[in-house]
Amino acid sequence: MDYAENSNEIQTAERETQHGSTGIFKMPVASSSSALKKKSADVAVAFADSDLLKPDTQLNAPTISDTPNSAPDYLLSPNTVSSRNGTASSKGVKQKSSSKSYSPAEQLKDSEAVIPYKEPSWGGITDKSYYFEVVKNGAVMDRVELNAKSFYVFGRLPSCDHSMDHPSLSRYHAVIQHCSKTNLEGHDLGWYLYDLDSTHGTWINKSRIFPHVYHRLRVGYVVKFGGSTRLYILQVCKLLFVSRVIPER
Repeated sequence: MDYAENSNEIQTAERETQHGSTGIFKMPVASSSSALKKKSADVAVAFADSDLLKPDTQLNAPTISDTPNSAPDYLLSPNTVSSRNGTASSKGVKQKSSSKSYSPAEQLKDSEAVIPYKEPSWGGITDKSYYFEVVKNGAVMDRVELNAKSFYVFGRLPSCDHSMDHPSLSRYHAVIQHCSKTNLEGHDLGWYLYDLDSTHGTWINKSRIFPHVYHRLRVGYVVKFGGSTRLYILQVCKLLFVSRVIPER
Protein backbone atom coordinates (compact mmCIF):
# COMPACT_ATOMS: atom_id res chain seq x y z
CA MET A 1 0.00 0.00 0.00
CA ASP A 2 2.78 2.40 0.84
CA TYR A 3 4.30 1.87 -2.61
CA ALA A 4 0.99 2.59 -4.34
CA GLU A 5 0.49 5.75 -2.32
CA ASN A 6 3.98 6.96 -3.15
CA SER A 7 3.35 6.33 -6.87
CA ASN A 8 0.11 8.31 -6.71
CA GLU A 9 1.86 11.21 -4.99
CA ILE A 10 4.62 11.25 -7.64
CA GLN A 11 2.08 11.28 -10.45
CA THR A 12 0.15 14.08 -8.76
CA ALA A 13 3.33 16.13 -8.37
CA GLU A 14 4.18 15.69 -12.03
CA ARG A 15 0.76 16.89 -13.13
CA GLU A 16 0.99 19.92 -10.89
CA THR A 17 4.43 20.77 -12.23
CA GLN A 18 3.19 20.58 -15.81
CA HIS A 19 0.33 23.01 -14.93
CA GLY A 20 2.71 25.58 -13.47
CA SER A 21 2.51 24.66 -9.80
CA THR A 22 5.61 25.50 -7.71
CA GLY A 23 6.93 24.47 -4.38
CA ILE A 24 6.77 20.70 -4.95
CA PHE A 25 10.06 18.89 -5.53
CA LYS A 26 10.06 16.42 -8.47
CA MET A 27 11.83 13.21 -7.63
CA PRO A 28 14.28 12.24 -10.43
CA VAL A 29 13.66 8.96 -12.13
CA ALA A 30 16.57 6.56 -12.36
CA SER A 31 17.78 5.73 -15.88
CA SER A 32 19.99 3.02 -17.26
CA SER A 33 23.72 3.62 -17.90
CA SER A 34 23.33 3.40 -21.71
CA ALA A 35 20.60 6.01 -21.64
CA LEU A 36 22.73 8.33 -19.51
CA LYS A 37 25.68 7.97 -21.91
CA LYS A 38 23.47 8.76 -24.92
CA LYS A 39 22.00 11.76 -23.15
CA SER A 40 25.49 13.05 -22.21
CA ALA A 41 26.63 12.71 -25.82
CA ASP A 42 23.57 14.62 -27.05
CA VAL A 43 24.24 17.39 -24.52
CA ALA A 44 27.90 17.62 -25.59
CA VAL A 45 26.93 17.91 -29.25
CA ALA A 46 24.34 20.53 -28.41
CA PHE A 47 26.90 22.60 -26.49
CA ALA A 48 29.47 22.22 -29.28
CA ASP A 49 26.97 23.54 -31.82
CA SER A 50 25.72 26.28 -29.56
CA ASP A 51 26.62 29.86 -30.49
CA LEU A 52 26.94 30.75 -26.80
CA LEU A 53 30.41 29.16 -26.65
CA LYS A 54 31.68 31.15 -29.65
CA PRO A 55 33.05 34.70 -29.48
CA ASP A 56 30.83 37.52 -30.66
CA THR A 57 33.02 38.04 -33.71
CA GLN A 58 32.62 34.41 -34.80
CA LEU A 59 28.81 34.03 -34.59
CA ASN A 60 28.30 34.52 -38.30
CA ALA A 61 31.72 33.32 -39.50
CA PRO A 62 31.93 30.76 -42.32
CA THR A 63 32.76 27.17 -41.56
CA ILE A 64 36.36 26.07 -41.20
CA SER A 65 36.14 23.51 -43.97
CA ASP A 66 35.11 26.20 -46.46
CA THR A 67 37.83 28.73 -45.72
CA PRO A 68 40.64 27.10 -43.69
CA ASN A 69 43.06 29.93 -44.44
CA SER A 70 40.77 32.58 -42.97
CA ALA A 71 39.80 30.70 -39.79
CA PRO A 72 41.48 31.71 -36.49
CA ASP A 73 44.21 29.52 -35.06
CA TYR A 74 42.23 28.43 -31.99
CA LEU A 75 39.63 26.76 -34.23
CA LEU A 76 42.20 24.78 -36.20
CA SER A 77 44.27 21.74 -35.37
CA PRO A 78 48.02 22.25 -34.68
CA ASN A 79 48.96 20.53 -37.95
CA THR A 80 46.67 22.82 -39.93
CA VAL A 81 48.04 25.93 -38.19
CA SER A 82 51.67 24.95 -38.81
CA SER A 83 50.91 24.06 -42.43
CA ARG A 84 49.17 27.38 -43.03
CA ASN A 85 51.93 29.39 -41.33
CA GLY A 86 54.57 27.55 -43.35
CA THR A 87 52.75 28.34 -46.58
CA ALA A 88 52.41 32.00 -45.67
CA SER A 89 56.06 32.31 -44.69
CA SER A 90 57.20 30.64 -47.88
CA LYS A 91 55.16 33.13 -49.91
CA GLY A 92 56.47 36.14 -47.97
CA VAL A 93 60.16 35.28 -47.95
CA LYS A 94 62.08 36.05 -51.08
CA GLN A 95 64.56 33.51 -52.31
CA LYS A 96 68.21 34.21 -51.99
CA SER A 97 69.50 35.90 -55.11
CA SER A 98 72.13 33.95 -56.94
CA SER A 99 72.90 33.02 -60.47
CA LYS A 100 71.36 29.58 -59.98
CA SER A 101 67.99 30.93 -58.74
CA TYR A 102 67.34 33.46 -61.50
CA SER A 103 64.30 32.84 -63.66
CA PRO A 104 64.67 32.86 -67.48
CA ALA A 105 63.00 36.29 -67.64
CA GLU A 106 65.44 37.70 -65.08
CA GLN A 107 68.39 36.17 -66.90
CA LEU A 108 67.23 37.75 -70.16
CA LYS A 109 66.83 41.12 -68.45
CA ASP A 110 70.29 40.88 -66.90
CA SER A 111 71.85 39.87 -70.20
CA GLU A 112 70.39 42.99 -71.80
CA ALA A 113 71.65 45.25 -68.99
CA VAL A 114 74.44 47.63 -69.92
CA ILE A 115 77.74 46.88 -68.18
CA PRO A 116 79.07 50.07 -66.55
CA TYR A 117 82.43 49.79 -68.27
CA LYS A 118 83.99 51.03 -71.50
CA GLU A 119 87.11 49.36 -72.79
CA PRO A 120 90.07 51.72 -73.30
CA SER A 121 91.78 52.17 -76.63
CA TRP A 122 94.89 50.32 -75.47
CA GLY A 123 92.95 47.11 -74.69
CA GLY A 124 93.50 43.92 -76.68
CA ILE A 125 93.73 40.14 -76.51
CA THR A 126 96.88 38.63 -75.06
CA ASP A 127 99.08 36.27 -77.01
CA LYS A 128 100.01 34.26 -73.90
CA SER A 129 98.08 31.68 -71.89
CA TYR A 130 97.17 33.60 -68.73
CA TYR A 131 94.72 32.22 -66.21
CA PHE A 132 93.48 32.66 -62.66
CA GLU A 133 94.13 29.83 -60.24
CA VAL A 134 91.21 29.81 -57.75
CA VAL A 135 92.24 28.71 -54.24
CA LYS A 136 89.99 28.18 -51.21
CA ASN A 137 91.21 26.97 -47.82
CA GLY A 138 94.57 26.05 -49.34
CA ALA A 139 93.11 23.86 -52.08
CA VAL A 140 92.82 24.65 -55.80
CA MET A 141 89.09 24.83 -56.63
CA ASP A 142 88.91 26.18 -60.17
CA ARG A 143 90.76 27.70 -63.10
CA VAL A 144 89.63 30.78 -65.04
CA GLU A 145 91.16 31.13 -68.48
CA LEU A 146 92.10 34.66 -69.62
CA ASN A 147 93.16 34.15 -73.22
CA ALA A 148 89.91 34.53 -75.24
CA LYS A 149 88.95 38.18 -74.60
CA SER A 150 90.63 41.49 -73.92
CA PHE A 151 88.69 42.05 -70.67
CA TYR A 152 86.59 39.95 -68.27
CA VAL A 153 83.76 41.12 -66.02
CA PHE A 154 83.51 39.56 -62.55
CA GLY A 155 80.28 39.83 -60.56
CA ARG A 156 77.14 38.18 -59.26
CA LEU A 157 74.94 38.30 -62.37
CA PRO A 158 74.81 35.45 -64.87
CA SER A 159 75.66 37.91 -67.65
CA CYS A 160 79.16 38.42 -66.19
CA ASP A 161 82.07 36.63 -67.80
CA HIS A 162 82.80 34.98 -64.46
CA SER A 163 79.72 34.77 -62.23
CA MET A 164 80.11 34.20 -58.49
CA ASP A 165 77.35 33.38 -56.00
CA HIS A 166 78.78 35.06 -52.89
CA PRO A 167 76.24 37.59 -51.50
CA SER A 168 78.90 40.22 -50.76
CA LEU A 169 79.69 40.67 -54.45
CA SER A 170 78.06 43.42 -56.48
CA ARG A 171 76.08 42.79 -59.63
CA TYR A 172 79.02 44.05 -61.68
CA HIS A 173 81.96 43.94 -59.28
CA ALA A 174 85.26 44.39 -61.15
CA VAL A 175 86.96 44.04 -64.54
CA ILE A 176 90.22 42.38 -65.55
CA GLN A 177 91.60 44.37 -68.49
CA HIS A 178 94.56 43.46 -70.69
CA CYS A 179 96.82 46.08 -72.26
CA SER A 180 98.17 44.97 -75.64
CA LYS A 181 99.81 48.16 -76.88
CA THR A 182 101.86 51.02 -75.54
CA ASN A 183 99.92 54.19 -74.84
CA LEU A 184 100.31 57.76 -73.71
CA GLU A 185 98.61 56.98 -70.40
CA GLY A 186 101.69 55.07 -69.25
CA HIS A 187 100.19 51.60 -68.98
CA ASP A 188 102.62 48.77 -69.57
CA LEU A 189 101.71 45.60 -71.43
CA GLY A 190 99.92 43.17 -69.19
CA TRP A 191 96.80 42.77 -67.03
CA TYR A 192 95.05 45.41 -64.91
CA LEU A 193 92.33 45.21 -62.27
CA TYR A 194 89.54 47.81 -62.38
CA ASP A 195 86.99 47.99 -59.54
CA LEU A 196 83.49 49.08 -60.67
CA ASP A 197 82.77 50.94 -57.41
CA SER A 198 81.68 47.73 -55.70
CA THR A 199 80.04 47.82 -52.27
CA HIS A 200 82.48 45.52 -50.45
CA GLY A 201 85.59 46.31 -52.46
CA THR A 202 88.37 44.42 -54.24
CA TRP A 203 91.82 43.50 -52.90
CA ILE A 204 95.25 42.94 -54.42
CA ASN A 205 97.70 41.21 -52.07
CA LYS A 206 95.55 42.12 -49.01
CA SER A 207 95.35 45.80 -49.98
CA ARG A 208 92.01 47.30 -50.99
CA ILE A 209 92.20 49.17 -54.30
CA PHE A 210 90.48 52.42 -55.27
CA PRO A 211 87.51 52.16 -57.64
CA HIS A 212 87.61 53.39 -61.25
CA VAL A 213 91.42 53.16 -61.32
CA TYR A 214 93.56 50.65 -63.26
CA HIS A 215 95.83 48.67 -60.95
CA ARG A 216 98.66 46.60 -62.39
CA LEU A 217 98.50 42.83 -62.03
CA ARG A 218 101.58 40.65 -62.30
CA VAL A 219 102.06 36.90 -62.24
CA GLY A 220 101.71 35.64 -58.69
CA TYR A 221 99.50 38.52 -57.48
CA VAL A 222 96.51 37.48 -55.33
CA VAL A 223 93.09 39.06 -55.99
CA LYS A 224 90.09 38.84 -53.64
CA PHE A 225 86.56 40.01 -54.45
CA GLY A 226 84.33 41.31 -51.65
CA GLY A 227 83.90 39.02 -48.65
CA SER A 228 84.52 35.84 -50.61
CA THR A 229 87.19 33.54 -49.22
CA ARG A 230 88.28 32.46 -52.69
CA LEU A 231 91.64 33.80 -53.83
CA TYR A 232 92.43 34.38 -57.51
CA ILE A 233 96.13 34.01 -58.29
CA LEU A 234 97.32 35.22 -61.69
CA GLN A 235 99.35 32.58 -63.52
CA VAL A 236 100.75 32.06 -67.01
CA CYS A 237 101.56 28.91 -68.90
CA LYS A 238 105.22 28.84 -69.89
CA LEU A 239 105.84 27.05 -73.16
CA LEU A 240 108.98 24.97 -73.29
CA PHE A 241 110.72 24.94 -76.66
CA VAL A 242 112.93 21.98 -77.36
CA SER A 243 115.62 22.62 -79.92
CA ARG A 244 115.99 19.99 -82.60
CA VAL A 245 119.48 19.14 -83.73
CA ILE A 246 119.71 18.39 -87.42
CA PRO A 247 122.59 16.05 -88.12
CA GLU A 248 125.04 17.05 -90.77
CA ARG A 249 125.04 15.15 -94.01
